[in-house]
Amino acid sequence: MKSGISVFFIMFITLAMLFGYGSQAAAVEVGLAWSGKSGMADRVAAGFEKGIKELAPQIKVEYQKDLASIDDLAQTAAAWGKTKKGMVLIRSNAAEWLGSNKTAVPTFIGGCNHPGTLGAISNLNAPEGNITGVTYYLPHETQFEIFTAILPDMKSVLLLLGQGNPSTMVDQEGTKTACAKRGISYNEKFCTTVDEMVSAVNEYKGKVSAIIIGNQALIMDNTIPIVAAAGKTPVVSYSNDAVKKGALCGFVADDEKLGYMLAESVVDVLIKGKAVKDVPVKVDPDPIFFLNSKTAQNLGIEVPYDILSTAKIIE
Repeated sequence: MKSGISVFFIMFITLAMLFGYGSQAAAVEVGLAWSGKSGMADRVAAGFEKGIKELAPQIKVEYQKDLASIDDLAQTAAAWGKTKKGMVLIRSNAAEWLGSNKTAVPTFIGGCNHPGTLGAISNLNAPEGNITGVTYYLPHETQFEIFTAILPDMKSVLLLLGQGNPSTMVDQEGTKTACAKRGISYNEKFCTTVDEMVSAVNEYKGKVSAIIIGNQALIMDNTIPIVAAAGKTPVVSYSNDAVKKGALCGFVADDEKLGYMLAESVVDVLIKGKAVKDVPVKVDPDPIFFLNSKTAQNLGIEVPYDILSTAKIIE
């Protein structure tokens, strides 16, 4: 009888360790944070959370969303460097901060523009240091392939840029290069207020083939007055948010998909034990082309069928 009890007791303890105490011991603590309010960050975080639940539920995530400033993000990162196995820092301002600040644990970036231009990572295929992740960056040349297919007579553009945003220089550099390659005249305006945006549009409408909305929240949030001021001059975008608000089109990465891919990278490093340098920065392999059909109709633009058939239509 005693022997039977002993065997039962040992089995009970073993099962308890496997399914109770053991799961607690295997928990991997990770922090996820960003500063400022951002719909994109929310979407990336949602995809990340889904990925973690499916791929590695033993990862426990502490969220610090909408932090008031980059200084608050820095303080959070410093604390997590002592208490977490890794951290996820979202948005371009975080990637820019990482360009001049080191972290003590593997760090993963997301919801950001090109990490190289932002200074976070030099080699996206074999990340140096302890930083990798995902980027919504798409080559501007890819954007222009679509823009010029829809607007074949494109000879000049005005690029509206948000002053002081980390992604501004990425859009400026990429757009200039794409325009130079195609012989398109390039113009730019840096803006800090909606009045400056509308003034720039009024100055250039009818004089350029298209107005481009840069990938900065300040510009995207004011798409409606920009489109209204532009009249019959097409407004195209590097974001889908602007297309939903009236811009003609935009070729963009899927934020939630990138969030899931970000979770995969975290799992590769923290669970599977891969070195950070062996986990390349990921991009969306199948970005989505958004087209506002009402805007196309108002402008009298006939979109080629091969583009229309694969587009996500906003009505």
